[in-house]
Amino acid sequence: MARPREFDPDTAITAAMHLFWDHGYEDASLACLLEAMKITKGSFYKAFADKKSIYLKTLDYYDDKVIGRTVRNLMDTDQGSGADRILALFEAVAASARTDGDRSGCFLCNALIDRAAHDAEIEERLQAMVFRLENGFRAALEDRPHRPDPEWVRATARGVLSSYFGLRVLGKAGLSKTMADDCVAQVRRLIDPKI
Repeated sequence: MARPREFDPDTAITAAMHLFWDHGYEDASLACLLEAMKITKGSFYKAFADKKSIYLKTLDYYDDKVIGRTVRNLMDTDQGSGADRILALFEAVAASARTDGDRSGCFLCNALIDRAAHDAEIEERLQAMVFRLENGFRAALEDRPHRPDPEWVRATARGVLSSYFGLRVLGKAGLSKTMADDCVAQVRRLIDPKI
């Protein structure tokens, strides 16, 4: 009879994600992972096989819990116009950095510049997450009374995506209220050139 698992997989994956988030893939040693996840080496290898496998699971977890929720909100027409949904996302990120002192940034941003991103499987996973987020912005930008030009939607979605990553990085660096407000204002101008 198999022994029951002595740890909660979601709790362990969340702990591993925060370790990778704070220290990067290379600097997150197995010893650090075991300590953060509060599991034994035997349990780790039985459940996750190796460091890369747990890293991929943390990316999937972030994709599901954060990127997925963000994309669903961007596509949810019950949350206002497409422009309103984009601006609400930027306002929330800016407000979190301004008022809560949120300096955690974005796990996806960190992962994209981490050395682990040079691994083909990890890179593919990260690119899929970026593409999902871009598609969320595209869907929101397409939600207009008159169908916008597809080239404008594509280019603007990529501009908004770049601004999103920039705001997340600046938030991690402790951006000022003025800088946060300016970032949101620029996105407003980008998605509605008449402003």
